[in-house]
Amino acid sequence: MASMKRTLKLAEPAAPKKKREQRGRHRKEWETRTDEFAGLIQSSKKGPEFSYCVACKTDIKVAASGFYDVRRHFSTDGHIEAVHKAKQFKPISEHFSAKIKDPSPDLCTRAEILFAQFVAEHNLPATVADHFTSLIKEMCPDSKIAKEFSCRRTKTTMIVKHCLAPAYTNPVISKCKTQPFSLMIDESNDRNATKRLVILVRLFDGESTKTRLLDLPELTSGKAASIFEVIDSFFKKNEIPWENCVGFGSDNCNTMIGRKDSVLSRLKGQNPNIFNVGCICHLSSLCIKSGVKLLPFKVDDFLVDIFYFFQHSHKRLQDFKEFQDFTETDQERILKHCPTRWLSLGKVVKRVLNQYDALKSYFTSHDDVEKPGKVKTISNRLNDPMTELVLHFLNFIIPHLDAFNTIFQGEKCMIGDIIPEMKRILRLLLVKYVERKHIGAVKDKLWEIEHTKRDYQHTNDRLDVGLCVKKILQDDDRISPSIQQIFFDSVRKFFEAVVTKMITKFPFEDSILEELVVLDRKKQVDYMHVINLTQAFNVQLDEEKLKEEWDDYQFMMMERELEEMDKIDTDKEGGACLQGGVCWRRGPQKSRTSLQEGGEAGRNGRHCNSCGGRKASQRTETNEEDEEDEGEEEQRHGTPRLPDAGFLCGLKKIAAWNPSAFPFFFSPSRLAGPSM
Repeated sequence: MASMKRTLKLAEPAAPKKKREQRGRHRKEWETRTDEFAGLIQSSKKGPEFSYCVACKTDIKVAASGFYDVRRHFSTDGHIEAVHKAKQFKPISEHFSAKIKDPSPDLCTRAEILFAQFVAEHNLPATVADHFTSLIKEMCPDSKIAKEFSCRRTKTTMIVKHCLAPAYTNPVISKCKTQPFSLMIDESNDRNATKRLVILVRLFDGESTKTRLLDLPELTSGKAASIFEVIDSFFKKNEIPWENCVGFGSDNCNTMIGRKDSVLSRLKGQNPNIFNVGCICHLSSLCIKSGVKLLPFKVDDFLVDIFYFFQHSHKRLQDFKEFQDFTETDQERILKHCPTRWLSLGKVVKRVLNQYDALKSYFTSHDDVEKPGKVKTISNRLNDPMTELVLHFLNFIIPHLDAFNTIFQGEKCMIGDIIPEMKRILRLLLVKYVERKHIGAVKDKLWEIEHTKRDYQHTNDRLDVGLCVKKILQDDDRISPSIQQIFFDSVRKFFEAVVTKMITKFPFEDSILEELVVLDRKKQVDYMHVINLTQAFNVQLDEEKLKEEWDDYQFMMMERELEEMDKIDTDKEGGACLQGGVCWRRGPQKSRTSLQEGGEAGRNGRHCNSCGGRKASQRTETNEEDEEDEGEEEQRHGTPRLPDAGFLCGLKKIAAWNPSAFPFFFSPSRLAGPSM
């Protein structure tokens, strides 16, 4: 018992076991490695026992061996293939990099676009592009852009159609959606089977009024319904509201502006406030044609026959030059008369008169003059004294009508001058064959005069047919009294036909044109003209703000013209009373001729046509006679007055041929103040 107690010993406490290291967790330092694993390992959403492979887009279990599990995954074929595919694609940031290593591709593209624009602007054939591509390489062999330049006919056409055209038309379409504009159309009349319609718009681009191309569609028919359908479909496709179209311009045929079945009648169905005045230039040409038809012979045919006789024969031209030298006539070519060209008749008549002696001598001595044909016909006409009378009369009267026509063909806004110019040309024609007392009886309503009554007209000796005609009547013994009577009767018929056509076709009593006097800043304008225009176009504006703007402009124009007055030298400072053809003492002159002559007189030291004033620089202060002249001149001039002010600063500058260019009437946002 005792021995058993001796052998028993106390048990010693066991040593604590070491905890096993947990290697199967994702660690943050794996994500910042710089070796082959860089950027490919991320933490997993499944938990710390997983890592995420960016290339394979899969989760890797790392609970067993930790990073060794990652190494094992990176050595698999699937991971290697995924990394290889990822290297083939560039990061999206590289596609939008602002840095361009080689600028030549962009510069070459720019050169091709500029060349295509050059071809389109100058109406060159597309085949030019085929030759130019090879030519530019020979011209600039040391240029990298020239070597890479490749823009032949197909590419040039595609650039013009699908690159340049939208760049020009899209901004115009955007403006038509938001602001008023005027529509102008015309059909093509070329020889191709396909007809096209030119659609132009005239609008305000922020600085001035511009005319822009809107579209050039094909037409299946020239009828009004087909034309309107093409325009309407374009407007609907581009969401252009018809309410913004406030003006329409075209030629004067019934298809375009007829009362019942026309393009204009259909446009008014979309917008009743569309304004149309017709083409005043076309109307003027029609008036001339109506008078020329009543002359003793067919002037158009005579002029055309002369041109075509020489056109295709070099021998005839060489023979004609000999007659030009013999008659001491300038060697000028015979012009072709085209009746559809508005200004053709006057130029061709003048040229034929310049060559009249040479032409007459040539055709009279021609070998075929006795044979029936063109030579005999032209020779007989040239030897007829009536021919020379008629041509000289046309050469006298046509320039006045052509001048009226050309006034409205420029870019300058002239719609405010239509009625004054129409009255001026009508008065100019009336005074040539109607007694002045009858013209004065109707006052300003010249269209009411009974000009066809022979009792109202001048006698033959007082008809204004030009000095050249009167001289021929006096000197040419071949002209018998019967020929004179036939000539004067035809002249009366000419004047009557032209004036009757003007009274019938010209819009003398158009209410809107009468209100457009606001565009002439030299005239005193009544504010009611502006109100009447807003009512005519159904425009809602704040009348009080518009009235304030109008008053501000009146005052501003007064200040501006006072400054201009200060720049003009006074008599004591040695200046003239005429500055730019305007007498500052009496204001702007009514006659344009006296304006120009007066301006030259003022600059050259002669007398002013308006007041008789003389340039003061020619006087001497010590000369008593000059002092007396000065006093008489002041008495003659009277109190200096200012030229009349106008309305709305910049209105005439930005106005178009129709009311579409009046942003003051259509844009309430512009009512805050006058636009400079």
